[in-house]
Amino acid sequence: MGNHLQVAFDQVNLNYAGFDELALKKLTLHSEINKVGLIGPSHAGKSTLLYLLAGVLDQVIPTEKSGTIALDGQDLVNWLASKQIGLVLQDPASQLSGMADTVFDEIAFGLYNQGLEEAEIEKRVQAVAQKLDLEDFLDQAPTALSGGQIQRLAIASIIALKPDLLLLDDPTSQMDPLGRQHFFAWLKESDCPVIIASSEIDDLAEVCDQLWVLEDGELQMAGKPADIFMKFANDQEIAKPAAFLMGEKMGCKFDGHYPVTADELMKAAAYGNHD
Repeated sequence: MGNHLQVAFDQVNLNYAGFDELALKKLTLHSEINKVGLIGPSHAGKSTLLYLLAGVLDQVIPTEKSGTIALDGQDLVNWLASKQIGLVLQDPASQLSGMADTVFDEIAFGLYNQGLEEAEIEKRVQAVAQKLDLEDFLDQAPTALSGGQIQRLAIASIIALKPDLLLLDDPTSQMDPLGRQHFFAWLKESDCPVIIASSEIDDLAEVCDQLWVLEDGELQMAGKPADIFMKFANDQEIAKPAAFLMGEKMGCKFDGHYPVTADELMKAAAYGNHD
């Protein structure tokens, strides 16, 4: 069982300086964060929401905001003052320190800054390297890695810090299938509350217990993956998992909905109801 956070957005509006159109519009949601997937078309507001929660948005570009955000009953600013957020950007190379000679040193960089002892640093680096399949690269220079490996390195450097909330913005866009498999396998077992924006809809359906659907800066729906995909079954802007499309084609339902995971698809085909 993972750690959960309670989040409350109340009438949150946000626009970037110099732009009239709101990037987030009347965002209102009271929910629990365990494994949350952010989905929706391009420019829906997914990255904006992640940066807002991370408290770094105004460091990137000035914004005007209204409404309130609370985590575990605390105002976001106060919560951030005593907790640690882990944010992985779309461009992972921009997150590397640029000061590390090896992958090991890059993962350890933030740990040294925290003043941890050598034994604890060694333990954490080896642990996250194993989780993200970076063990064979620890002695290599970060600049020698592929794009997907750099993405895994950026993630490893963040999770080594043991953040209280992990925010991931399209973290697998440059990974090969094996690297993506390792990442989502780790994510599924992680006990850290996570919000992830990704186009890998099959992986999100397997891992996430909630999906939040954004479009044009508005929250369209938040709920279980099965409920989301049934609601937006005819919406071409919302991608569907392969299991859902196959179940829909076969007319097989599982627990009253088309399957969203491979396991549900097998159960639906064997035991489910047929349209």
